[in-house]
Amino acid sequence: MFNEEIMDIIMKKCQEDPNFLKLFQEFMMLAQKAAQSGMSVNEMANICMLGYTIGEDPALSEMVLNMAKISEMGLDIIDK
Repeated sequence: MFNEEIMDIIMKKCQEDPNFLKLFQEFMMLAQKAAQSGMSVNEMANICMLGYTIGEDPALSEMVLNMAKISEMGLDIIDK
């Protein structure tokens, strides 16, 4: 799964962009915590892809927040 070419590109971006470096560091820390808590790499990848998809489309973010509010109220979300 580890791709040395992609990691070289990532390291170059980290050197060039402080915001990218900060995100890289945060991902590294969270990924280590995920592994230590027993989360599988597939579970982690799916969570990251969901977050990325929501980040690309602000309307999805609003929908997820609304779904969370509905769940907090104890109501079920039913899709028919």
